[in-house]
Amino acid sequence: MDTDARWSEDDSQIFLDLAEIFVPAREEQISTLLQLLPVQEDEACTVVELASGEGQLAEAMLERFPRVHYIALDGSTAMRAHTQERLARFGTRLELRPFDLHQQEWRSELPAQVRCVLSSLCVHHLDGTEKRRLFHDMFKHLETGGALLLADLVLPANQHIAHFFAQQYDEIVRTQSLALRGDLSGYEEFEQQAWNFFRYDYGKPDLYDKPSSLFEQLRWLQEVAFRQVDCYWMRAGHAIYGGFR
Repeated sequence: MDTDARWSEDDSQIFLDLAEIFVPAREEQISTLLQLLPVQEDEACTVVELASGEGQLAEAMLERFPRVHYIALDGSTAMRAHTQERLARFGTRLELRPFDLHQQEWRSELPAQVRCVLSSLCVHHLDGTEKRRLFHDMFKHLETGGALLLADLVLPANQHIAHFFAQQYDEIVRTQSLALRGDLSGYEEFEQQAWNFFRYDYGKPDLYDKPSSLFEQLRWLQEVAFRQVDCYWMRAGHAIYGGFR
């Protein structure tokens, strides 16, 4: 992938078709985020998701918290259309907005008081300076007690650990392909797409994918003044981490 590469609608379609196989332990990740969300089940508040994709996390949140207003931002027309159709039953509780993660306008348009900002497989598209800015900007919109919770790729410390993550990732995708399809065809597509960052892209400086180390990101969150900063879950180089205001 070169420096001009960007997420395309073709990538969106691949993700729509294969996310259940390509994303490690997706249901477990969603369950973790549901448990971490600082919201009582009958409480009214606003939750924002960056890069909401096909709407699986949004659906889980809206079902679990019946008074939450959910702002789902995504840059893909195909993803937003899919989410709108999938989650139409939630009516005005779901608000879909286009956005460009790298730009500033959408940030100023968020409500002043948000209970939680969530993101899955999105923030690794920002470089370190951009991540620090995002953490700062999201902190300003959070209510006291609110949270920024991220599920994302993290950068391995060295090639040896990248190899370890790559092996874990391959094994998880094989297992998920067998469970969902009864064969390894999903894993074969995973290989054809060279989707395993840790095997195919680690160490290449000119990629659209720009994950930062977990240690660095936890430190940046603390610098902004987030509290209870931690990694809450991790498998195959994919972590759920964040902090509370």
